[in-house]
Amino acid sequence: MVYVFAMLSIANSIATDWQTIASISTTLGVLVAILAVILTLILILRSEKLTRDGQALERDQAEATAARSEAAAALTEEYTRRVVTALETMAINNGGAGRALSTTPPTANWSLTHQSGDGYLLTNVGEGGAEDVRVEAHESMILRPPALQSVEPGEAITFTAVRNWGTSDSTITVRWVESGSGELKTWKYPLPPRPPRK
Repeated sequence: MVYVFAMLSIANSIATDWQTIASISTTLGVLVAILAVILTLILILRSEKLTRDGQALERDQAEATAARSEAAAALTEEYTRRVVTALETMAINNGGAGRALSTTPPTANWSLTHQSGDGYLLTNVGEGGAEDVRVEAHESMILRPPALQSVEPGEAITFTAVRNWGTSDSTITVRWVESGSGELKTWKYPLPPRPPRK
């Protein structure tokens, strides 16, 4: 009988231990499930934030591209207006068939080319000199202009300009005083693209 009670006591003790182990296992399983849900929520929130940030960056880039296109269209319109004005002036100066065009004083004219890296070359390809030559760019570009100087026909000056994803207008503006006449002149041209990096 004592033996039976001892066996029952041992069996009861073992059953209690298994119940305790089962309770601990259940608690651990619940904790792991809660941690998995929290981790999943964190990953979902982070993914949504990255998506929103990517969409905001794409929107900013699209707005900058649209602004650059608008600035280029305005520049094209300005060139067209200049061509029409020049043709009208030629027609007025010509005055009809057989008459020679009147001579105008030589003027500076410009060529803008990529040199290397972020460097660009501005060359006076006209027949007149330019004084106090100033290079300017839109505030959304990084520009290191050359010092104010005179540029004779055939001479060139260099400057550094950098576009970035937020650049809304990549037009370079050159202002100068025409040698001889003292007239203030302006020339605008889009910054030439850099060749692809290797």
